Amino acid sequence: MAESKVRRMWTLPGAELTAPLALLVQGGDPNTLLTLPCPSFLIEHPKGLVLFDTGCNPKIIDDAVGYWGETARHLPLKWSKSDTLDKQIEGVGYKTEDVKYVILSHAHLDHAGGLTYFPKAKFIVGSNELRYAYWPDPARRWAFILDDYIPTRGYDWLELGADFDLFGDGSLKFLLTPGHTPGECSLLVNLPNRKILLTGDTVHVRSAVVTEATMPLDTNPNQSVESIQRIKAIRDMHDATMWITHDPEDWAELPHKIE
Repeated sequence: MAESKVRRMWTLPGAELTAPLALLVQGGDPNTLLTLPCPSFLIEHPKGLVLFDTGCNPKIIDDAVGYWGETARHLPLKWSKSDTLDKQIEGVGYKTEDVKYVILSHAHLDHAGGLTYFPKAKFIVGSNELRYAYWPDPARRWAFILDDYIPTRGYDWLELGADFDLFGDGSLKFLLTPGHTPGECSLLVNLPNRKILLTGDTVHVRSAVVTEATMPLDTNPNQSVESIQRIKAIRDMHDATMWITHDPEDWAELPHKIE
């Protein structure tokens, strides 16, 4: 049976964070600073709108240290109230209540901050991700904001422990790519004229794809390497374009609306 395709995809800008390369890649130069996009991806499918990741919590626009704590002092940010996720969705002609499915690549503060925009949606996440978000290892607690999750305890969550064809038509394929976090996932998007592999934080910059370099924050570096190898194989065997969420080159070079 021929695969179906989604209609279009928008890449929605969010906060921009500044971080040293050493935070993103093992052995990276601590003096090399990168400006990192934190986008979300809105996908139009015949069965409803799908959102991949929700960016940062808009509370950090007014008081980053108050919401993120000391972490905010080490990740300088640039973000405007005109670029919050709800306004970005409205900017392409929809409302937040039109989003039927939210896929969370993982639970870090720069991906899960906008969950409460979508109280009626179905949320899809890799297995063990939510449990870890509520009680992470002590050295990694700074990357999870409990207040991003407490309001969502009554939401409709679906935890997946294996790859999953979301609509059974090949248009959107949920891929488990753990290592960065226990439930880290990627998403293969089949668009009319190309395939896009959204990697979440399976990898952080293009150079790390080549070298298969992990991130110091990864919960399981061995799994991380296997997941990087997996997304490289999927990219090549499916003739897909890899979109690395935080990579500045991907943000600058790839189209922000694909039909």
